[in-house]
Amino acid sequence: MKWIVTLLLICTGLFADMTVIASDGEKLDSKVSSKASRCHYYIFIDENGKVLEILRNPHQNVRGGASSKLLEMLKDKKVSYMMASNFGEKLMKGLESNKIKYTIYQGDINGAIQSLDKK
Repeated sequence: MKWIVTLLLICTGLFADMTVIASDGEKLDSKVSSKASRCHYYIFIDENGKVLEILRNPHQNVRGGASSKLLEMLKDKKVSYMMASNFGEKLMKGLESNKIKYTIYQGDINGAIQSLDKK
């Protein structure tokens, strides 16, 4: 019986509707970043608006390919939606080809999370 519950939890996590928000800081009153691939932090939110993880951007200072590395990370984490206050052309094309929706949002992280209720 325990293995069935564990399996259900794992499967639920695989198909979760997760959103990532590019952020200038690690607090919820930080601004949504204008540098989607090179922001300081990524804030991962579940479908209920609950913060799951705040991750320092491991690709912020790479010389090239930041958007490609971001796309790999988003696919690995099963992200289906992304918010930032600006997106580069290369990243937008990559998001579209990976069926990850995106929205431009200007304001703070709290406001961005509240706007998710309306999507």
